[in-house]
This record gives sequence, C-alpha cells and structure tokens, in this order.
Amino acid sequence: MPRLLLTVAAAASALLFIGPAAAQNAPASHPDLRLSVVGVGAKDYAESLNFYTKIMGLRPAFTFDTAAKTTNTYLQVSRDTFLELQTSTATNRPGLTHIHMETSDVEAIAARLRKAGLAACSDSRKTNCINDVRTAEPTKEKNVLVVDPSGIRIEPTQFTPGSLSKKAVDSWDRGASERLLVVGIAVTDYPASQNFYEKIIGFPTAFKFTSPDGQRTTTYYQISRDSFLEMQPVTATMPAGLTHVHILTGDLTGLITKLHQAGLASAPRNGTTPNTVTEPGLTQPSNVKSANVFDPNGIRLELNEWLPDSLTKKAMESWK
Repeated sequence: MPRLLLTVAAAASALLFIGPAAAQNAPASHPDLRLSVVGVGAKDYAESLNFYTKIMGLRPAFTFDTAAKTTNTYLQVSRDTFLELQTSTATNRPGLTHIHMETSDVEAIAARLRKAGLAACSDSRKTNCINDVRTAEPTKEKNVLVVDPSGIRIEPTQFTPGSLSKKAVDSWDRGASERLLVVGIAVTDYPASQNFYEKIIGFPTAFKFTSPDGQRTTTYYQISRDSFLEMQPVTATMPAGLTHVHILTGDLTGLITKLHQAGLASAPRNGTTPNTVTEPGLTQPSNVKSANVFDPNGIRLELNEWLPDSLTKKAMESWK
C-alpha cells in the first residue's frame, strides 16, 4: 500500500472561491497546535479494525480498554498522526467522535483560552467551554477538553516522556514522515464558530469559498503549516459534528487499484455505500483529483492527489 497522508479537499464541486491564500493572513504568532488524532466510533469493532488494518493498511500502534468497557486502538496513519478506533457506546455513536491537537505546552494553551474568554464547562454549560488539564490514562498524555459552540470535542494534548503516542512516534519505521492534515466539521451557528476558531483559538483563515447562491460558505482554517480544519454550516443531510477526513496520495489511480484488490467494491462518483470506493474525479475549487472511500460505519475518507495549484498545497507553501 502506498504511503498515506490525511488532507483536505472541498466537499462540493459547485462552489465559488472567494478567499485569499492562507499565509497572507496568517498572524505573526501561530497557535502551538497541530492535528494529531481523529476518533472513530465503530458499530462493529472487529469489522472496522479489519477495514483499517487489512484494507487501508494502517498500523496498529497500541490498544487499551477503558473504564467505560470500550476498546480503543490507535491506528498510525503516519509518523505523527493517528485514527483512534473506539467501540461505540450510547453516548459515542458510530462515526467521527473527537479531535486531538498536539501542543508542546497544554497548560499554556488552557491559560490562553481562558484568558480569551472561554468559560469552564459545567452541568449548565456544555458547549463553548473548557475543562481542567488532566493526565489521561493509560496513554499518559496531558490534555484538556475544549468543546466548540456546536458541541465538537477538541483535546489539546501534550506528550509526556512515557506517553504511548510518543513511543509510537519514536518507533515509526516506515520511511518518510507523513501526517494527518485535515478534518471537516459542520457547525450550527457559523458566526459563533468563526468567533471561536478565529478570535478564541486564533487560527488564521487559509481560504474560503461560497456556493453559487451565496447561501453556504466553507472556510479552511490553517491549524499549523501542514494541518487544516474545514468548516461548513450544517445541512438537512449533514448534522453538526465531525464530517470527514481526507487522505493525500501521489498516485490516486494506483491507490484505488490497491483498494479494489484488497476487497473494496467500486461505486459511482456520488455513491455513499459502506465498504466502497467511488470513481475518481476533479474536486473544485480546491483543485484536487479525488475519490471517496466509505468505511463500514459510512465514514467518508476522501482520497486526494494534489495538482500544482491545489489550494491546500499553496497554503502550505506560503506559510510563514
């Protein structure tokens, strides 16, 4: 299986680009955050584990059981990035569940967010809030739970010398470094979410585009030089929460062929059937060659191949 790289692409091809390249608007001092982990809730844990390891070719980094009687396996997409496969529960339904963003100083991040106006989470406040810093077990990572205005869970996470993720990173032996680059989110209140991600978190806008009727805007925030957050408003078919991730490959055709050989069925370009890969095409205005893979839970993994003027590629190259 060729090396994989999670990245971003536009969710719809009939959108109009209206924003500037990323680094032109980047602040002088960037937040000390980068995309590290995306959680995946599985309705059938064994089936999903087989999908991600045998078909997608991801390496299991470590596994542990939780007090809630769930099993979690960190699947290493690249040296520094992971999917966290979890048994689904009544409160964590099948689908994408949460984001980890690695930081070098979680205490400083938490202090900055509180100073920026983020209130403490409580029984009466469950969104637009922050919890106390803690050390997670058994991963032995310091983290703090932040909940955005739409209820999306984000965990700024600091590796400690004995943390399981750091051990996995240090033992990576698959050649050149790759990375989890982008995750998509759908939000209920776009202006409130813009304030949260731009003013409180401090992410610069990489680029944005709007639908032809002017009713729907998609904003790409640049978390770090090589990681992005794609924000869209909710729709009748896309509820609030994490929506998708993307995998960048240098050979989209070759990757699709390998997935077919591994057992994935072919689907039309607009297909959404679990355990399939769609026909490739061109996604605009992000300007990437793309195809969608749907895992056993229906989670969309968009396979991307960059073109010379792909927007995320331009944003990375202009980052300062």
